[in-house]
Amino acid sequence: MPSPSDPIHARLEELLAAYGARVRALLSTYGLDKHGVDPADVEQEVRIRLWHALERDRSGAFHASYVQRVVASTVIDALRRAQVRAAEPLPEEDDGSIELEVAQVAPDRRAGDLEHMQGLKRCLGEIPERRRLPIALHLQGFSLQEIADLAGIPSAEAARKLVSRGLEELKHRLRDLGLGDFED
Repeated sequence: MPSPSDPIHARLEELLAAYGARVRALLSTYGLDKHGVDPADVEQEVRIRLWHALERDRSGAFHASYVQRVVASTVIDALRRAQVRAAEPLPEEDDGSIELEVAQVAPDRRAGDLEHMQGLKRCLGEIPERRRLPIALHLQGFSLQEIADLAGIPSAEAARKLVSRGLEELKHRLRDLGLGDFED
């Protein structure tokens, strides 16, 4: 967040004073609790997005319609994340203990997996910095919008291009090391 003496902080406070009650009222209409989403978390995300918008456009006028669109897009993103995170509960055992079956992996397979992981790490380290973080986030399952937000990329489309080009480069590097046969 900006420091209290920062002009962006003052504009953010003005914006929140003018539209804070409307933001909370809008959030209450979506019934986020039914989907396992905390409205306070969504409100905080709205505040962060407004702050970023103020940083990008210091002279822009942010009207009620803009704030409403920010709320709507934030709610949609939160509901999508909640839907992706939804998981079935583990079955309950009578004695309260859970036994997990551990698959035995042959030592040669384990060594091959380790070699592949080290090769992947080395190839990823050789990719230009601008593409490295987006690829790493993509491989961890983050959405393009989340990658854009986390990596400071202007848009999800720009993140998509960086991920796409970076993955192509990563495939070529892995292929050159003999660590994969990828379709073109």
